Amino acid sequence: MRASIRLLLKADTVEQLVSDEDLESAWGNANFGGMAKREVIRLGTLKCLAGWHQGYTSKTICTELGLIDSQYRVTAKGRAYIWLACKRGGDV
Repeated sequence: MRASIRLLLKADTVEQLVSDEDLESAWGNANFGGMAKREVIRLGTLKCLAGWHQGYTSKTICTELGLIDSQYRVTAKGRAYIWLACKRGGDV
C-alpha cells in the first residue's frame, strides 16, 4: 500500500496530518499578510506538485512540515495533505 494512502487511512483532516503545534513551530516569524497559514502550505504544496516556483519562505515551511522534500518533490504526506485540503471542494 502506498505511503500516502496509509496516511489517509489514519487522518480525516489536515489538522490530524499537520498539527497546529507543528505548523506554529515551522512558521516562525513568517508573514504572508492576511493569508491563512494552512492556505499558504496548501498552495505551496500544490505549486510544488504542479512544478511551479514558489518563494523561499513557503518552500522552507512546507519542507519542515514534511510536505515536500529537499529535491522539491511532493512527499506522500504532502499528497495526503493536498487531498484532505481539497476533497470537500473549496478553492483550488
